[in-house]
Formats: sequence, C-alpha cells, structure tokens
Amino acid sequence: MAIALRRHRRSLIALLCLLGCAPLLARTPARIDQRTYPVDLANATDLRRSLSAASPIREGGRVYHGYTRWFVRWRSVWRVDNGLCRMQRVSTEVDIEFTLPKATRLPHDHASQQRYTDYLKALRTHEQGHADVAMQAAQQIKRALMAVPPQPDCDQLSATANARGHAIIEQARANERAYDDRTGHGRTQGAFLD
Repeated sequence: MAIALRRHRRSLIALLCLLGCAPLLARTPARIDQRTYPVDLANATDLRRSLSAASPIREGGRVYHGYTRWFVRWRSVWRVDNGLCRMQRVSTEVDIEFTLPKATRLPHDHASQQRYTDYLKALRTHEQGHADVAMQAAQQIKRALMAVPPQPDCDQLSATANARGHAIIEQARANERAYDDRTGHGRTQGAFLD
C-alpha cells in the first residue's frame, strides 16, 4: 500500500509540475550574462601588459583576459504506466556568463586600436567556443535522459537519469580543457598579443 501511495504521490507531483511549471519549461534554453572589466588603454605601451594588469581573471597562477562560466540544469517529467516509471519529457536550461575586457579609453594610435579590436573579436570567438560546449552538453542531456529505459521505481529512474546528466557534464568539462589545449587558450584563433 505504501509503495502504491508513493507512486501516486509522484504522479501527482509530476502532474502539478506540468501544470505549474509550464512557464519554466517554455523558457529559452540559454540565459546569457555579459560581464566586463574596465581597462584604460589610452597611454598603454604594451596592450597585453595593460590587459593583464586590469583583468580580475586568475586561475592556476595565470592571468586570463576572457572567461566563460556556464551551468546546465535539467528537469525531467515521468509517469507511472503498467507498473513502470517512464520518462515523459526532459528540458534543459543553460546559464552562460562571459567576462571580457572593455576599454574605457582606446589607445591614441590607429594601429594599437586595430590590434585591440582584432584581439577582442578573437577573444570573443574563443569564449563562444566554451559556450558552445555547454549548449552541446544540454542537447546531449536531453537525448540521454529521454533514452533512460523504464524502471520499476521512479527513484531509480531519477537516479539513473541524473547519473547520465552528471556524466555528460563531466565530459563537457573535459572537452573544454581539450578545446583550450587545442587552441592554446585561443591563440590559434587569433586571441593573442605579443
């Protein structure tokens, strides 16, 4: 009897979520936050040094001029049918936060202005690559969770689905490290100043 009540309660919760959470599930899959840090380049004789001095991004003893932070969330809706708990729907949301420099004053000479503009464009391209990894992970999570086979217990279905989601996130983090290694943290994409 207790098992039947638990299953009924889970079905009711899933139904209420479908009714009450519909606006949450209908959101766009990515929320993007663009953050900047100020850098004064008006009297800069060395753009790289000026950007490094202004950058708040420090990791592993190194200074970076750009950074992308992301987080993927997933929600799943299931139902009990013929004694088995089955996945009905999966939705994902991705939060992406870019941090990039913003010149409060540009260098006086045209050549330095152009170098900064080209560098910033390449840096944005590189950081977008990190965001793309997150978006790909969100799509993989949707597919992987929908493929979870029916389980005799909804707790087991949820645990299996979450384990798959977390494994995909771990793989995405590894893909990001490989992306940075392959591009030299954007160097091969033009994001470098000598």
